[in-house]
Amino acid sequence: MLIALAAAAFAGLGWLAWAGTLGFKALGLLLLSVGLYFVGRRKVGKGLRGQLDMVAKVLFTVVGGVALLRHPIEVEGGAKLPVYEAISAYIDQVDSSTFFFYAFIAMAVKFVGVISSAFAWHLLLVGQGIRYPFWSKIMTAFLIGRFIGTFMPSTIGLDGYTLYEAGRYSNQWPRAITAKALEKFIGITGLFLGMVLTMPFGYSVIVDVTSAAGKPESAPLLAGVITAVAGGISAVVVIGLIFPGAIIFVMNLVGRVAEALAGVPGIKKIANRALGLLLGFTEAVGAYRGQLGLLMTALVSKFITHFTTAVVYYFTALAIGVTTAKFWPIVFGSTIQILATIFAPTIAGEGAREAFQAILLSKELGGVAQAVLSGALGFLAAEAATLWGGAFLWTRVAGWRPAFALVDGKQVDYAWINDDEDGSFDAEKLARAQAEHAAPPKA
Repeated sequence: MLIALAAAAFAGLGWLAWAGTLGFKALGLLLLSVGLYFVGRRKVGKGLRGQLDMVAKVLFTVVGGVALLRHPIEVEGGAKLPVYEAISAYIDQVDSSTFFFYAFIAMAVKFVGVISSAFAWHLLLVGQGIRYPFWSKIMTAFLIGRFIGTFMPSTIGLDGYTLYEAGRYSNQWPRAITAKALEKFIGITGLFLGMVLTMPFGYSVIVDVTSAAGKPESAPLLAGVITAVAGGISAVVVIGLIFPGAIIFVMNLVGRVAEALAGVPGIKKIANRALGLLLGFTEAVGAYRGQLGLLMTALVSKFITHFTTAVVYYFTALAIGVTTAKFWPIVFGSTIQILATIFAPTIAGEGAREAFQAILLSKELGGVAQAVLSGALGFLAAEAATLWGGAFLWTRVAGWRPAFALVDGKQVDYAWINDDEDGSFDAEKLARAQAEHAAPPKA
């Protein structure tokens, strides 16, 4: 019943989105539908819950895209047009040779970032005593994972597939799971580091956003909050990599704060969540004792990955003819957009990416249409750079094996793999493997 009411409220939101009349009424319907949905989903079985979540994510993606594209914006002459019409009018002005030249550069930059990310994963596996051929195994698994991730929710694609192959061909699931856990911490830290390091050069983006909101005087405060959050998380992870014992101090501090604020609603749940994350990080780092150089190299590799992803949007802006595009503001704004897209409840961040790009960079890029178009093109450039990875998926037949798979320096015999077994990947198979092989990380 609650799910049905949530669907009805969301249908009303969809109608307002189609009409291009978003406002407080639309916001109210959004909050109502989300609230009803999350209360209602608790009352259904786990299997059905997953299916409902997927449907909800698809609907949110579609309605979000409609709301974005049909939202009226002011164009030259003072007239108002839906975003999709403004984009259509703008595209006719784009020079094709300029477009293809800079779009190709954007694809190449993205591919450099993918290689860097794959190298970080390779290092983390090596740190756990697992070594595969980089180009023929690690890199192709990354491309397959990105291909699958285009059509699957959350991080089941890239994270799930690379973990699946690492465990399947080494039979060292606890070590592979530990490497993946640490990769998640290092990966988000690379993004936060990019945000902190580019902020001084892209501060104008914060000024633009606060000015558009009618609060230009709050720009320094917003910059301070971003620096405190992004810098604080980065500092905790970096210090934890260098001095793992320092995390124990932070955990004790979180515990004391939680006790002092025990009367505040929800504080215990938040503290337990934070302690769980810190404990997971400490255990993962502990499995890499004495390998600081390897960990820092992996962190730098992840920083390069996210930095190059942000740089892609600079070249997509040039591709659509925004000759006034400034490198650092676009890169800084895009790091915030990337972070927001990661947590957006849409498939592959579609719709959310373009919306955040418009909020953050419409002034830098000369208008909402240009911002939305450059954001969408950034996604397409990234997919075009790696979508061909799907071709490697056809090579992963049941009898496929990497050229070598070394565990603690010794070649494995693959005796645990049945050649008659279907070697294809699915989320349920990964979940079963994780549940079966979950164990304390390698000391």
